[in-house]
Amino acid sequence: MSFEIKKGLYNLDTFEDHHAALGLPVNADASQVRKRYLKIARKLHPDSMVGCSAEEKVRATEVLSKLVNPAYEMLSQDKNRKEYLILTRLKGQQVEQQKDTLATGLGEEAKQLGKAPNVEGAYKQLVTQLASTQFDELDKIVEVVGTLSELNLVYLLRQKGNAIPKAAAKKPPAAAPTAGAAPRPGQPPTPGMGRPPMPPGNDNQPTIIQTQAHQMSLADGYLRRAEEYLRKKALSQAILELRDGLRAAPKDSRCHSLMGMIYLQQNQATMAKVSIRKALELNPKDLRAIEGRRKLSTMGHNIELSGEASSAPAGGNNGAPAKGRAKTGTKPGSKSKGGGGLFGGIFGGGKSKRK
Repeated sequence: MSFEIKKGLYNLDTFEDHHAALGLPVNADASQVRKRYLKIARKLHPDSMVGCSAEEKVRATEVLSKLVNPAYEMLSQDKNRKEYLILTRLKGQQVEQQKDTLATGLGEEAKQLGKAPNVEGAYKQLVTQLASTQFDELDKIVEVVGTLSELNLVYLLRQKGNAIPKAAAKKPPAAAPTAGAAPRPGQPPTPGMGRPPMPPGNDNQPTIIQTQAHQMSLADGYLRRAEEYLRKKALSQAILELRDGLRAAPKDSRCHSLMGMIYLQQNQATMAKVSIRKALELNPKDLRAIEGRRKLSTMGHNIELSGEASSAPAGGNNGAPAKGRAKTGTKPGSKSKGGGGLFGGIFGGGKSKRK
């Protein structure tokens, strides 16, 4: 029996909606989780399925073992439940960012919840109604779980103070005031008014430096939260934060390099190599990326960058060309006189001797 669900929160980066699997609201406590699980387990137990065929009993056991039990194991244990609730809240933020896409194709129950004036009452009522018959028909379990997940999605979105967006024609943006023009009488001054126009050929576009600085500022909050999760050894949550950060600032080398180092902690060298390479391409002087490259090299995963012949290899002096050093870099296994560790690897060690 297939449990591939592509509705509601299940559409968010392989997220497993365990609340929907159990037919529970996302704010259910531990006692509700246990009570609901025991009810489902009794219903799907072979001894309870009087008059059912052997095939139906096998399918019911499969539902219990592959869909219900994993959800219960996650939500019944305090540590797992707390981490999962943090992840759910992060998904709520992602829902807010992608509401226009996720709101399309919702079922009637989800649309009803989107318009309900009392979202709390309507949400609990709709979840209870669906959960009451969730496991009555084995062929419809996946469909009902998907509908419950749509309710969870809409509820998280409404919690942000937003109703389901309506499909409406997009209005053309209002014309921006011309730089250098004086404000009309009674009109507050607009940034850019009163200044001389920019030089011809600039088209009022921000410079590359301005754009990069703006992206870095967008990523700061995500990086801060990711590093906090990293200190708590919550690596999965840290990666989720960094992914969201890269959506906001795709050219921030810090996000790429930190993600690479987390992948290294998870022993995912291939994934780490992709992130570290991207970080170095964006900023060859990213210290964390340089250290990640060195670690990957010791594991036999070398990173080759374009223009490598004119730049220092991993472990060189901050990406600047090193005098007296072969273009291919230090041979594996050779020792540097400047000491080990992060900074020793970055800045190199000792003066090179010339013959």
